[in-house]
Amino acid sequence: MEELLKISDLYVEYRSGGTVAKAVNGLNFTINKGEAIGLVGESGAGKTTTALSILNLLPDKIGYITKGDITFGGESLVHMKEKKLENIRGSKIAMVFQNPLSSLNPVFTVGHQIEMVLEKHKNLKKQELHAEAANLMRLVGIADYRMSDYPHQFSGGMRQRVGIAAALACSPELLICDEPTTALDVTIQAQILELMKNLQKEYNTSLLMITHNLGIISELCQKVAIMYGGTIVEYGTVKEVFSRPQHWYTIGLLNAIPKLEGPREELVSIPGTVVNAQRMPGGCAFHPRCRYCVQQCRDGIPPLVKLNEEHYVACWERSEEHERRSRYTAAASD
Repeated sequence: MEELLKISDLYVEYRSGGTVAKAVNGLNFTINKGEAIGLVGESGAGKTTTALSILNLLPDKIGYITKGDITFGGESLVHMKEKKLENIRGSKIAMVFQNPLSSLNPVFTVGHQIEMVLEKHKNLKKQELHAEAANLMRLVGIADYRMSDYPHQFSGGMRQRVGIAAALACSPELLICDEPTTALDVTIQAQILELMKNLQKEYNTSLLMITHNLGIISELCQKVAIMYGGTIVEYGTVKEVFSRPQHWYTIGLLNAIPKLEGPREELVSIPGTVVNAQRMPGGCAFHPRCRYCVQQCRDGIPPLVKLNEEHYVACWERSEEHERRSRYTAAASD
């Protein structure tokens, strides 16, 4: 598959009042054209920071990319001039934000806000802008007569549909969704996910779905990256990672999901709390919460090791197991 977006050894810090929070630490992953990837982790794992870094929307004078690069279509977004980057935002890379009420401007009608995106990136006359915006409204299941309504006149699910319509206005190559269903009830969540699935197939848009909900990932994505402490600890196809999890954090996340069938069981929680970005531990970021931690976990950061074509993991125990298996296989073939 053709590579679209590549994040290479990315480090991001937030600096405020003399304190430094290391939000992203050595992040690496690639999104290919037409591919849907899920980015999963608890709050504070660095998921939203990753999304904001791609579009260079980190808070001014607070958020900094200190190392690494992000390339889109072979061009660096980190070192790109602002004017060129503005032309990419909304047209080639678009984002659906977590809170649709705060991402829509309360003083403009929803129709006007969709038209603004089109006006920025497409050379259309006023009548054409209105017609295209009306078409987008219908595409996401909203009657076009509501174009003259304001955001406060819509429910949460309807506002999120407006946000999706605006994001899809210019048929972007990459759509970033930052927990787009978190504030919605279960029924509306299902409708929004079904809408996004259909639109992604129709437009062949690459998708980066950021969430802490593993069910959403299994529904929408082909691949999943498990994020903890600002880096990826496990990566692979959804089927492979969810059926054969290798990192103890991934195993903990899956064990914490209630089972709807079979006998009732007590949920198994992950001990401890999410790592503090201002006081990152040495070695593996997960080691203070891992019951299988050994001294090596405290001393060094485990590399992301390839287990097979569909599965990667960053865990010293799994790395050693894989090394032993590789040596045994090589010896057996001699």
